[in-house]
Amino acid sequence: MVMQNITIETCEQLPAKDELNNMLSQYYELIVQRMRAMGFDIDPAAPQSALAEFWENSDDYLPPKGCLVVARAQGGEIVGCGMMKCLGPDTGELKRVFVTEKARGTGTGRALIEVREKVAREMGLKRLIADTLTPNVEMRDLYPKLGFVELDTPIETTTYNDQPMLRPHLHYFAKDI
Repeated sequence: MVMQNITIETCEQLPAKDELNNMLSQYYELIVQRMRAMGFDIDPAAPQSALAEFWENSDDYLPPKGCLVVARAQGGEIVGCGMMKCLGPDTGELKRVFVTEKARGTGTGRALIEVREKVAREMGLKRLIADTLTPNVEMRDLYPKLGFVELDTPIETTTYNDQPMLRPHLHYFAKDI
């Protein structure tokens, strides 16, 4: 998929580590900034710990267990990413949707979700779920536009299970596909 000189790629293998780390570091810094604004006392090493956790579990985001998509600007720089992992035989969880400042407003975030939804269907999944923090108004606005329904009750997402202190601040979305 190509739009405004941005190409969305589905990865069969992980991009170069430093290239993906650059993108994920920006994502984790934004999450930490938002969590601090919510009053959480976040360890300064949290972004590096989150990167390490991603690399330890990166196989979960590659075929056949999941999917990793990146958005590249015309020169090849990664300007967005999104991941999906299987939570069971029928359910995929969307993770780490992020678009850099320079790619915002181009439809890149929407495309990153749509491509993962297409891959999920090809994998035979029947449902996609996602969660996001209250201050992530961008995703809370985008998911419903793409047919996701915000749920009234929590669901056991990765964040729900791994970060119980965030549960009161999470919004949960689901879509039958």
